[in-house]
Amino acid sequence: MSGALIRPDATLPGIGGAVAEIPLTHPGNRRWWIAFAGAASLLGLFALTLAYLLYAGPGIWANNNAVVWALDIASYDWWIGVASGSLLVSAILLLLGAEWRGAVNRIAETLALLATAAAGLYPIIHLGRPWFFFWNLPYPNTYNLWPQFRSPLLWDAIDIVSFLVICVSLWFIGLLPDLATLRDRAHVEALRQSDVKAPTRKLALLRARVYGILASGWRGSAAHWQIWVQAYRTVALLGVLLVVSVQTGASVMLAGSLMPGWHSTLLPVSFLVNAVYSGVGVTAVIVMLIRLVYGLDALVTNRHLDVLGRLLLCLGCASAYCYAAEYFDTFLNGDAEGRGVLVRRMTGDHALVSWTAVLCLVLPAQILWSARARTAPLAIAAVGLLVAIGAYADHVMVLVVTLTQDFLPSSRLPYTTDIWGIATFAGSIGLFLTLLLLFLRYLPAVSIVESRRLALTVSPAAQEAARTAASRATGRPEENPVTAPLWGVSATFASQGDLAAALQAVSGIGPDQVHLDGHGPVPMPRTLRPLGLEGRSILPYALAGALLGGFGFFAMCVYATAYDYVFLIGGRPRLSWPSFVVPSVSFAMMAGCVAIHLALLVLNRLPRLNHPAFNIPGFLRASEDRFFLSAEARGDRFDAGRIERRLAALPAEAGRPLEIRRIPR
Repeated sequence: MSGALIRPDATLPGIGGAVAEIPLTHPGNRRWWIAFAGAASLLGLFALTLAYLLYAGPGIWANNNAVVWALDIASYDWWIGVASGSLLVSAILLLLGAEWRGAVNRIAETLALLATAAAGLYPIIHLGRPWFFFWNLPYPNTYNLWPQFRSPLLWDAIDIVSFLVICVSLWFIGLLPDLATLRDRAHVEALRQSDVKAPTRKLALLRARVYGILASGWRGSAAHWQIWVQAYRTVALLGVLLVVSVQTGASVMLAGSLMPGWHSTLLPVSFLVNAVYSGVGVTAVIVMLIRLVYGLDALVTNRHLDVLGRLLLCLGCASAYCYAAEYFDTFLNGDAEGRGVLVRRMTGDHALVSWTAVLCLVLPAQILWSARARTAPLAIAAVGLLVAIGAYADHVMVLVVTLTQDFLPSSRLPYTTDIWGIATFAGSIGLFLTLLLLFLRYLPAVSIVESRRLALTVSPAAQEAARTAASRATGRPEENPVTAPLWGVSATFASQGDLAAALQAVSGIGPDQVHLDGHGPVPMPRTLRPLGLEGRSILPYALAGALLGGFGFFAMCVYATAYDYVFLIGGRPRLSWPSFVVPSVSFAMMAGCVAIHLALLVLNRLPRLNHPAFNIPGFLRASEDRFFLSAEARGDRFDAGRIERRLAALPAEAGRPLEIRRIPR
């Protein structure tokens, strides 16, 4: 594997400027407006389709007694597959610690969130009376009725809500430090426009305030970073478990039926593989599009293209293996009905759909055996687009073509795709693209934090800038002490190593006199020991939340169906606990995620939009390229001069600050 993950001349301010320039100044404005107009047109088509759907009912999708799941459910499965694949890509890269993930994971998390939003509409509009969608949720009502916990309709509701909560949480936690960078840059720009009395100064000030509220008072504290890293990884782990639960739960529900074409042990595996494959394909297309439109070649390098190409190739081979195994097993060992389904898929009225699925999922990825193709943006985007098309055709093949004829000859009913089914899917793409373009317009598309961590690891320019700044360190305290009541003492450093050495030097002062903290633009693991934060963990909160949520939901299902609201039909047992496992697992993941999010905010004492640390001169660079030590006064025994002398006595390039200041309260 050749090529650099980041340019050798990349610096921390340069990375922040390149990414923040897009939401703050938005280059390529005309192209964005043209794309937004197209997406908004599709969104208008979606609104028109929904209006006609509410007037005429779900029959407009040409579904019938045999094909009860037409393009609407195929579209839902495709969207949730894209969401699952995108979420899985981001989560696995994060859990594995892939150093190159900064260029991909933000896009993947955003796609997972937006695809879930698009998917979540389908179960609602498929209800027939969508304005009563909340009847699926267990809430106290005047009729003392419970929802049917053994119904897949309720499972879909719990899965979608859980998926949405985890996607939002993972997306927002990853975005939080970058929002602080946007806040500080927008604040600087607002001050500049105010000084020159620019016509847009009020808009600039409004932008800075909005980013400030979204950043929730993030100060880049060492304590913030410690909990942030744990929360990010733990939510990613819950996301992986939820993806496996949702995809295998849905596919096992199909495979557990007697329907030929579904009744196969291989179906859950191929379902999951193709879902991840489609998510990676759509992620590749969007990453290449953003790289082309905004010129982010320095952050999305050929090395990233090569990694994405290898990932698509591996998943393409896995998908080919699943198809080959299904065909060989069915034709050699399967029953007559199963072989009939495969023959109908390959030669029947919908053969084009089936061949589109097989050819688009198997063949295009094979060109990525060539290293030249793997580093060609157009080739990666084309393969990703074909994979997305193939995945949609696969869902149509598995659902619609299979349902047109089951093992009973009397159940055969032809199905023809109608315009309203296509319009609904096209409209949902408009919703997805509109939200995606708004995201690209106002939020960073590439993770600034992860790119900076990579630059500090491999970029000579970033390390040289820190060394140059350290060589200029004087360590002299501010000559004009403040006359206002004192909040504490601050010191500025060029690197995390210098900050850690300085914290070690002053850590001997008792906590009853001073509260020490460090602030910086990236996670600072070397500062945790001097600050006494090494033992903090967010895992107990996640575990307690997941267990309480999962067992609580399971107990509610048992109580409602077996004791309080018994509803026995079809010979089902009074207590059929296996049917409660899938929604309970999904609910447990959601409860654990909510607990993590609350712990992140409470332990870090966020949101807090105003803090004395923001009074430190130059503190805005804590989100750029500087590291700050803050020594907050505690009690009357606080001795600012003692801290200043200890810091000033540190050797050059081994903890001596660039400057030391007293901060008023």
